[in-house]
Amino acid sequence: MDTTRSGQIIAGLQRSFRSGKSPKASTVCYGYKVDQKGGLKIYPDEATHVVYIFERFAAGDSLGKISDALFLLDISSPTGKEIWSKETISKILSNEKYAGDVVLGKTQVRDGVQVKTTDPAIKTTLKDHHPSIILSNYLIESRKRRSAGTICERDRRIKKEPYGYGQNDTTESQYPAQIKSSCILPGQY
Repeated sequence: MDTTRSGQIIAGLQRSFRSGKSPKASTVCYGYKVDQKGGLKIYPDEATHVVYIFERFAAGDSLGKISDALFLLDISSPTGKEIWSKETISKILSNEKYAGDVVLGKTQVRDGVQVKTTDPAIKTTLKDHHPSIILSNYLIESRKRRSAGTICERDRRIKKEPYGYGQNDTTESQYPAQIKSSCILPGQY
């Protein structure tokens, strides 16, 4: 057991998180609101936008194209701006909270700089912590495509495999059935 002050703090945070009592577990992100008990609940008005982002990305759209589409649909960003930044869309696509999970310890501060954690012993994951907006395998496919670095044709840097994992079909998204249908409002998109 780590007896340093830092190690004790990390251990205490992990215990608090595993017990489900850590306020970090219910940090609100776009598509969710806090319920009366302090837990996360789906906010349908925003959740439909999250679903749209995942659908468009799975269909092969770039982050820029998704941003443009959200602007044309007159959907404001989480901060109320007309234009969604690519960074915001990227963070939504990589956030496990949309699949109902929460991870504590994703980043650490080293020499005054925040960096991603590489030590799995430091990370703590709570599966099915709250209602999910998308299914977890939809998030996995999004991460695969993002890590493969595939970009849509519009950006003139395209790979032969548009999803980055061996599929050559460039037709409409093959994943919409994996999205939580309870979050899609009829006729919204």
